[in-house]
Amino acid sequence: MNVPQGFLLSGIRFEVKGKNWGMGLICCQDYAQAVGVFTTNVNCSYSVKVSKEHIKNKIKAVLVNSGNANCFTHSQGVEDTKFVCRQLAEKLGCEERNILILSTGVIRKRLSYKEMVKRLPLVIKSLEKEEMRFANSILTTDTFEKVSCRRLIVEGGEVRILGIAKGAGMVSPDLATMLAFVLTDVRISKRWLKRIVAEVVEKSFNSICVDGCMSTNDSVLFLTSGLSAAIKEQEIDKFKCALEEVCKDLAKMIVKDGEGSTKLVQIRVKGAKDEKEAKAAVRSVSSSSLFRSAIYGGNPNWGRIIAALGAVGIKLQEDKFRVRVNSLKKKEVDVVIELGRGKSEWQGWCCDLTPEYVKINAEYN
Repeated sequence: MNVPQGFLLSGIRFEVKGKNWGMGLICCQDYAQAVGVFTTNVNCSYSVKVSKEHIKNKIKAVLVNSGNANCFTHSQGVEDTKFVCRQLAEKLGCEERNILILSTGVIRKRLSYKEMVKRLPLVIKSLEKEEMRFANSILTTDTFEKVSCRRLIVEGGEVRILGIAKGAGMVSPDLATMLAFVLTDVRISKRWLKRIVAEVVEKSFNSICVDGCMSTNDSVLFLTSGLSAAIKEQEIDKFKCALEEVCKDLAKMIVKDGEGSTKLVQIRVKGAKDEKEAKAAVRSVSSSSLFRSAIYGGNPNWGRIIAALGAVGIKLQEDKFRVRVNSLKKKEVDVVIELGRGKSEWQGWCCDLTPEYVKINAEYN
């Protein structure tokens, strides 16, 4: 069993006006402590706006809909979103402020909130100690469910971590068109959890790129029921490593499932003058359409890397700059870029850019 103590999940799929929708629910048997990281897109979804407000409280449940982004539709968007939260809260015996809601799908289509409310009894009735139905319900253009889990033993006993994500397109550094949910039963202070989450997200979800487009709905939620072992200060690093492994697993799955992609690319930048420069280098190369097209074609045109680095102000010395690649024919390509400017390094992931990506997005509506 992968689901941490204190959590139940469910997921259903249904049609709204001929379109395929999904609705998933995470419910905490008591209340969970939550930390969230949300899109920085200023035209964000109404669901993001409401969840950013509600996450200050203890959380009873997270409701997710796929098929509609709940974004930029009309002046009643926030009210519609809060109405759904209120209806779910009444059925779970909590307050509206204890509910988080996230959405993914087409922008500028009004949320079919009445259809969602009508199906709340079913999604509540379907709650179980299993994650795959929830994982399936949140998918849009994804081709597979994205799940990762870890167990670790600390002094107080066993701690479980379960991560579930969706995402395949509009993925750019600083989150991606993605939703991710990380559940754990560890007992930890919110102060420590916030600190750990900030570090983990930077090394995982903030280090991936599929197409360089920032979504209006990107969100990562970390919830802990606190029903398992308490974590001691000397065990924080052990917990953080496990959490980071789960998040990196999910991040790489999102890139691997990039719309139309055929290759997963790991980019490791070494020899940067500082961490900031190393991150900038990874992000510029991973978001370069020319570089990713070259990867698709198996074309070792490293001039595209040089151009991407120069675009972010990284001046190279010809005798110190190096690029190493395992093989452009493999499904997983490892690119190491040596800048020769210092000792800092960073890594990130992207995928190749293919004709299929253009086809998928030309038809997406």
